[in-house]
Amino acid sequence: MRVIDGHVFLGKTIYVNQDKESLIASMERIGIDVSVVAAPPPGPFYEGANRRIHEVAQRYPDKLLPLYRANPHLEGEEERVRAAFEKEGFIGVQLDPTNDGYGIVSPIVDPVIQVAEVFERPVYIHSGDSIFCPPESVADLASKFKNVNFVTPMSRRAPRAAKGCDNLFLMSRPFPTLAFQRGDTENFDLERLIFATDSPIGSPEIEMKRVELAGLEYEVKEKILGRNIQRIIRV
Repeated sequence: MRVIDGHVFLGKTIYVNQDKESLIASMERIGIDVSVVAAPPPGPFYEGANRRIHEVAQRYPDKLLPLYRANPHLEGEEERVRAAFEKEGFIGVQLDPTNDGYGIVSPIVDPVIQVAEVFERPVYIHSGDSIFCPPESVADLASKFKNVNFVTPMSRRAPRAAKGCDNLFLMSRPFPTLAFQRGDTENFDLERLIFATDSPIGSPEIEMKRVELAGLEYEVKEKILGRNIQRIIRV
């Protein structure tokens, strides 16, 4: 079984500090084969952080897959996203409306999404149960761009918002262990649930243990830990 961590942070900011050596060591210790890596917030400018992500991913092409962190407020950002896909090997784009100060359904977002659509790359959107970027708004965007696959975090309202959106995937942190143990999983589409730790904000050890304790059938476990995300990224 190939285990893919669908979202981790790599770099140093006031929020996060994780270097490549500690990430790779953690992956090898826990049994994670591949991690999707993104520069951490805050912005608003990510050019240097994206360049460092690209350089590290080139050093570990079999282990690290880079996301391009974009800010659609910036003039010409869609062209930089295009170059990131076309020339630099980024596997998707990350948007963070809360930290960068825009509404996810704002028209300024559309040009970036349209580039992702052309290159058939997923769009990661930081969302949560707040007024800044609720999962319902991400679902609205997914309904508008049906040919684009979107990925957003698990939250209290996210499973309900994602119902009926076949192109909206949910990252599993915190993994819903109790729901699986109780058989209370009717709100989860097991074809669109992606294992992710948000390391180092989340703990890979704890998330893997939560998966282990959930009592999943092998096929379900295989989907969540890798097969589901492999349907939407090039790995």
